[in-house]
Amino acid sequence: MNLDKQTLLGKLNAWLDMLIEVEGADLHLKSNSSIHARVKSDIILLSNEVVPSQIMNGLVEVIMGSKYNEFQNTKEFDGLYQRNENYRFRVNIYMHLDGYSIAMRLIPKEIKTFEELNLPSSLENLTHLRRGLVLITGTTGSGKSTTLASIIEEINKNYPHHIITIEDPIEYIHDDKKAIIEQRELGKHTNSFATALRAAMREDPDIIVVGEIRDIATAESIMQAVNTGHLVFSTVHTLDARETIDRMIAIFPSEEQNRIRATLAANIEAVISQRLIKGTSGDMIPAVELMFRSPQIQELIRSKRDNELPDAMAKEGTMFHSITFNQALFNLTLAGKITEEQAYQYASIPADLKLMFTLSPEYEAIKSKHQHL
Repeated sequence: MNLDKQTLLGKLNAWLDMLIEVEGADLHLKSNSSIHARVKSDIILLSNEVVPSQIMNGLVEVIMGSKYNEFQNTKEFDGLYQRNENYRFRVNIYMHLDGYSIAMRLIPKEIKTFEELNLPSSLENLTHLRRGLVLITGTTGSGKSTTLASIIEEINKNYPHHIITIEDPIEYIHDDKKAIIEQRELGKHTNSFATALRAAMREDPDIIVVGEIRDIATAESIMQAVNTGHLVFSTVHTLDARETIDRMIAIFPSEEQNRIRATLAANIEAVISQRLIKGTSGDMIPAVELMFRSPQIQELIRSKRDNELPDAMAKEGTMFHSITFNQALFNLTLAGKITEEQAYQYASIPADLKLMFTLSPEYEAIKSKHQHL
């Protein structure tokens, strides 16, 4: 079955239109399998149509274009696909036992505000920063890129800054408002995060955005940037603030770790960690842990007492606006946005969260009220 390029793209676009129609987030195509999608948090059957391996092979070649030969060596591909001016998709193509698979994630055209994303209003504090390091963390699909784009767009709307982004690939597109923003893509506009970072420091930026910290070269370049007075935003695949600090230090060899720890203690402004939960309304609700800079947080990082960070965050909420995951989950449950069972499922330490519920007069009153309805 040899299909021409237009026929292949017609099939792909039809499946993407189906994804858009059901308000899905991800399209999943697999050789010799039916078509699936992620809607809210669940994988659903989007179509019974089976995608033969010949069509998958053709789609892979069409999507990759000139990068197809390189893929034969790397076996991995990250890129973008533009359905039309309103719909763009992040694409990952990979090989498995039965052939190829394609995962396509919808990138919303509109960059939503903190309020529209149900994010804490205290994130606005980050838009006033002039220097330091802000890390946004979470697993794949937790909304890191969306939150980062929202922060940058808020700065763009309100401050006359020069912002340089280094991404792989470029997802959300920012139009210049009060700020000027140059978005650079790995492979197209630069050969590596580290190279682009070093160059960015000579390009008069107020803010540098690094799509992801993947290796020691990128991490080292970020440390140099914050040490020279720049404001850097980036993302890390970690679960919470404590793990993020540990991971940033562990990237480096042991003989460098004391230096990196001191740099982090001096420059970390915030760690924002997210987990997306399918709420009682059916919408995806972010549970957000916030660790904002404070003298206590800095001292704990400097003195290798990372295990005490959650306790410090819990105690400093009123003054510094930090909040632990357990506190965020407790608040979402109290507001009726998620269930108690879901809160335990996503909690960092379920036993501690259970104690919070047990000792809460407000929650006991809510439970009692529901039991009498």
